[in-house]
Amino acid sequence: MVFKCNSCGSCMVYDFTKKDLVCPNCESVGNPQIEHDNRDDENLCPICGGSLNLGKYGTSVKCGYCDSYVVSDSRLSEDKAPVKLVPTTITKKEMFELLTGKFSGYLCISPEVFSMSRLKEVIIEYVPYWVYRFDVKMNFFGDVKESVTTGSTTVRDTYNVTESWELSMRNVPVDASDRMPDRIMDDLEPFILGNALDFKPEYLSGSESELFNHESDYYKEQASYKVSDMAYQLMTEKLEMRYRHADNISRGMIRDHTDLGITTVASEFYMLPVYKYTYTFRDGKQLDYYVNGQTKEICGKAPISKSRLITAAAATLTAFMGAAAIITTIIMLMGGAG
Repeated sequence: MVFKCNSCGSCMVYDFTKKDLVCPNCESVGNPQIEHDNRDDENLCPICGGSLNLGKYGTSVKCGYCDSYVVSDSRLSEDKAPVKLVPTTITKKEMFELLTGKFSGYLCISPEVFSMSRLKEVIIEYVPYWVYRFDVKMNFFGDVKESVTTGSTTVRDTYNVTESWELSMRNVPVDASDRMPDRIMDDLEPFILGNALDFKPEYLSGSESELFNHESDYYKEQASYKVSDMAYQLMTEKLEMRYRHADNISRGMIRDHTDLGITTVASEFYMLPVYKYTYTFRDGKQLDYYVNGQTKEICGKAPISKSRLITAAAATLTAFMGAAAIITTIIMLMGGAG
């Protein structure tokens, strides 16, 4: 489906600050004309008939021919649609400004990487996540050793500790997209899931998105690893608060002396906002930048220009060193600069 403006016919996009669809052309708000996909081929744009790059799991995409944002009717059927969507709190322009601010302190960056002329290349993606709830039982059996020194006297005590704990761990997210790098998605966490909205298809107009690539059972083990790490951390903190002078409490010690039982209670399909921007250099090298569309957490490397780095090093060294030293430095930089 495409949400067309009733005033000018342009494709409307959802604006979470205005809580409605907005036309980027004439600035009309709401009251869209919905153009449903009545074609047999879901990979064809319902507006111009152009081929869409939905891929295997895509649920919304921008048409490369008419620039309409197409939201797939068939792929967002009742049994596949997400339960919740966490809205983005920033715009594409603000995302670019975040990247510029983060890397502005580097003297040798390539300025064209964050040129505003490239703003149209920024993509807001709603990434599929399974969000789990677990019941956790922990039983700790071990010796805690404390040492208290007063003046020249040290008193050492050993306590045989038994600690049992039951708790429910909610809102445990796991990235359900094979295409998005797991390490990057983990680095972008956490998301504030309490701000999630009940899903509506119009939320996806203006973005790209995917269905979950596998059912929730596929990611359950990965989710349980997250839960066990959180559980051991909580037990560690609890014992450290009780035994403030303990000298043998550590994550490893807690792990070795804790029986942990984890039971999956429920899982729900969410979509979470991530901005992505890719810059390609003339030599084909790519730089990928990801920004959490809710918390503004950034993942990406500084776009260092090798030529600028060499020029800056040469200019600096000229005042202090001879030509031979400059040549040696340049050779070293060419071998190590990215």
